Amino acid sequence: MKKHVIIGSAICLATVLILGLFWGKLPMDVPIHFDSAGNVDSTLPKPIVVFGIPVICALINGVASFSLLHKQEKRKFMFYLIPVIAVVLAVAVIVLAI
Repeated sequence: MKKHVIIGSAICLATVLILGLFWGKLPMDVPIHFDSAGNVDSTLPKPIVVFGIPVICALINGVASFSLLHKQEKRKFMFYLIPVIAVVLAVAVIVLAI
């Protein structure tokens, strides 16, 4: 089961590659939140988005995975929920920012 923790965290960190491929196309201030009219009302600097979000997702994945290990969770897909969210988040950032 510990291999699932490592694989999941690696997937989270691999989103740096996804975001890094679009480094040149991302604006210096990446929009991260929009109001109900679709206007940007919150941004983060590009380096924080490209490097910070994957690291935060990996940390959350580590905490969640070790909690699952402690509970002796048998459903393997549970170890990959945060990594899937990390990939979806990276793609959403790219689509909304470009």
